[in-house]
Amino acid sequence: MTLAAKALIGLRILYGLFFFTTGLFVAAYVLFRLGGPPRQLNAEAQAFTDALTRGRIIDPLIAISYLAGGGALLFRRTAPLGLILLGPPVVVIVAFHLVLDSLWFVALIVAAIYGLLAWEFRKRFRPLWTIRD
Repeated sequence: MTLAAKALIGLRILYGLFFFTTGLFVAAYVLFRLGGPPRQLNAEAQAFTDALTRGRIIDPLIAISYLAGGGALLFRRTAPLGLILLGPPVVVIVAFHLVLDSLWFVALIVAAIYGLLAWEFRKRFRPLWTIRD
């Protein structure tokens, strides 16, 4: 196994652990009111986050998708499923950081790692776009 392959495995596991543990924190807040919603850098971003939290539907969906997607990324066999489950939240994270706050580098890092992992598993995604009669 090459050094690059080992690095991708480590990156996949760290990315999965990041989303899984973030999902645990969100779930702890939703279920037990432990901790709190994240504080944002500016008023617009904070207003958007507060509105989503008050709606009471987005936070449980975020927790479920982060837990399922992050957990699936921890294992090579289920990593493509994890990438599919994390696709919509990653798009929202990237759009949020590009539009509402000044953390554009966070958006680039999250998107770059996601893209790298998706590229690594591109052959496993091929059946999604292949039509067989």
